[in-house]
Amino acid sequence: MANLPKLDIESELAKDFSKAQVTKIANYIGANSESFALLMNIFLRGHYINTQKAGWVLSECAAHYPLLVIPYFRNFIQKLQDPMVPDSVKRNIVRVWQFVEIPEEYTGEIYDICFGFMHSNEAIAIKAFSMTVCYNIVRRIPELRTELRLSIEDLLLKNQDGSAAILSRGKKILAQMKKK
Repeated sequence: MANLPKLDIESELAKDFSKAQVTKIANYIGANSESFALLMNIFLRGHYINTQKAGWVLSECAAHYPLLVIPYFRNFIQKLQDPMVPDSVKRNIVRVWQFVEIPEEYTGEIYDICFGFMHSNEAIAIKAFSMTVCYNIVRRIPELRTELRLSIEDLLLKNQDGSAAILSRGKKILAQMKKK
C-alpha cells in the first residue's frame, strides 16, 4: 500500500459502481487491516446504498484475505439479529462466511443462523450460501451431518420446480457428503 496513493474508500464507493471499481477498492485494501476496518465501518453502519457496495468489496477482500474478517464475526452475528437488516447485508455476510474458517467460538451460532436461513423465506442467494456455510461446519462437526443431509434433501424436494441455484447447490453438497 506504500506505493499507492491514499484512497478515500467511502468516496470511491459513492462513484458509479462496477466490477472494475470493486476490484480497484479491494486491491487498494489488500491485506491492510486498517483500510479493511474503514470498509467494515461503512458496511456495518453506512447508508443502504453504500452498505450494498461495501458488501461487494467485503466479499472480494474476504475471498483473498479471509483472516481480515475474523475480528468481525461478533459484529456480523449482531447485524443478522437486527430484524430490519437488508437482504444485501445478509447475503454478503453469509457469502463471506463461505470463504473463511469459522472460529470455533462462533460455530454453533453461525450454524443455527444459516440453518434457519435455509428454511426461511430468505432470498435464494442467502439460502444457497447458507447451505455451503452449514456444509463447511459439518465437515468439522460430523455429528451434524445427518441433520444437514436430511434438511437439504427436504429443501430439494420442496424446490423441485424452483430455483436452479438451490437445486444445483443442494445436489452438489449432497454429492460431496456421500463421498465422505
